[in-house]
Amino acid sequence: MSPPGADKDVIMTGKLRFLTGFRARLILLWSALLLATMLFVFAIDLKVENRISNDVESENKSVKLAISSGFGDFAKALSLAQQSLDSSSYLYESSNAVPPTVEHIIIADERGMVKDSTLADIVTPDNPQYIPVPDRPEGVTQGDPGDPVEGEVQIHGGLTKTYDLPIMTTKGLHWIVIVMQEGAIINKIDDASGVLVTQTRRWSEARLVATTLLLVLTLAMVAILAGRFTRPVKELAGAARRVAAGDLDFQVDIKRSDELGELASTFNEMIVDLKSKKELEEKLNQAERSAVVGRLTQGVAHEIRNPLNVLNLSIDHVSTKFAPEDPARRKQFTGILSSIKDEIARLNRMVTDLLNYGRPAKLTLSPIDMAELVNETMALVKPQAHEQGVDLLVDGDLHNARINGDAERLKSCLSNIAINALQAMPAGGRLTASVHKKNGIVEVSISDTGVGIKEDSLPKIFEPYFSTKQAGFGLGLAVTKKIVEEHKGSIEVHSHVDQGTTFTLKLPAGSA
Repeated sequence: MSPPGADKDVIMTGKLRFLTGFRARLILLWSALLLATMLFVFAIDLKVENRISNDVESENKSVKLAISSGFGDFAKALSLAQQSLDSSSYLYESSNAVPPTVEHIIIADERGMVKDSTLADIVTPDNPQYIPVPDRPEGVTQGDPGDPVEGEVQIHGGLTKTYDLPIMTTKGLHWIVIVMQEGAIINKIDDASGVLVTQTRRWSEARLVATTLLLVLTLAMVAILAGRFTRPVKELAGAARRVAAGDLDFQVDIKRSDELGELASTFNEMIVDLKSKKELEEKLNQAERSAVVGRLTQGVAHEIRNPLNVLNLSIDHVSTKFAPEDPARRKQFTGILSSIKDEIARLNRMVTDLLNYGRPAKLTLSPIDMAELVNETMALVKPQAHEQGVDLLVDGDLHNARINGDAERLKSCLSNIAINALQAMPAGGRLTASVHKKNGIVEVSISDTGVGIKEDSLPKIFEPYFSTKQAGFGLGLAVTKKIVEEHKGSIEVHSHVDQGTTFTLKLPAGSA
């Protein structure tokens, strides 16, 4: 039964996970981008509308002013014509008083005879002319001038649009014909409209450019954020490919609190589990191989070692009882038997390697002077080295390198490495052994100037049954590594083809 409040905690945890989850982040991201876009576009539209509204209001004032100015000039022209009718002056004599938007003023009687004009070449006191005037509108009476009538008049050989206004005076009906400057007011209105259209187009283009820039910026942000969101997925995909290739020595470095973070954490746990299972399988395989080798070595020990001992004893007996009297033949005889004994000893070492690799370790620990042990090992291989023309050299901390270990087993390790080094220098060279103590670790290095080990073979030289030589089981270095690790130490190898090889044993230092 769950404790009180446990279900509530689970619900709250689920809510927090949803709020900080990958899906929630995407929703918030797109919502923020959409809201920012809407606000930006709204702000641009509002600004453009305000500017257009201001421009429209300004141009409306200009239009109203132009229309008002036109009506004012028309009224001034009527007043000027009225003054001419009431006096004996002529309009052409006061042409400088004509308003700027009025081009001509003509006064005609009801028959169309020009009585007065601002154009001296149309009418003078001695040169009355006829001008066709519109029909008098019905209802025009004295004191009721009526509305202007659009008409046309021929001036200087061309038709000109006019505004004819009938007016009743004490001298009868007269027509005041006013010719406005063509397009004066219309041009002002057109200019104002043109300015308004230009301003509107300019602000529309500005709004389009701003919206386009916003979309480009939004796409760039989406691309950047999408890359940020998809980068962990790509990392996980790459990690999956590494795991599929067998690489388990890494961890996915993704630290997030959303679903991707949980996936990365689970992926890392899977890598750890796979690595543990792989190591367990390797240990099981090693144990199975060790068991097989153990059973094999038991049979080898009984079936091979006893006949070898008999052969060894028989050779000793033959060398004692049947040696020739002649010195030359005796030397040849002794050499042959010695070679046979060497081969028997080699077979014994192979059997020993099998036994050491297959059986459980039983170390006999005691204080050991590693410098002394190295000197003893070099003394063992000195005859063979002298025969091959190999120089021996021992240096290092020869008086401060003590450990706790099994002297016989470590000596077999050192001799195994030294013998392999001599075999790598059949035409002579130099074999160097050094002993050093660093930070509580005793290092023993054995270097040769032989043929070296190929790069693709280096990772395999400590594996059982792997050998670059024709003879042997390939267990010498595997046994050496096992003995060193049983002493809580390690062994390393560095080699270059045609330059030589160096083996380094690192063992915990013991008390002095």
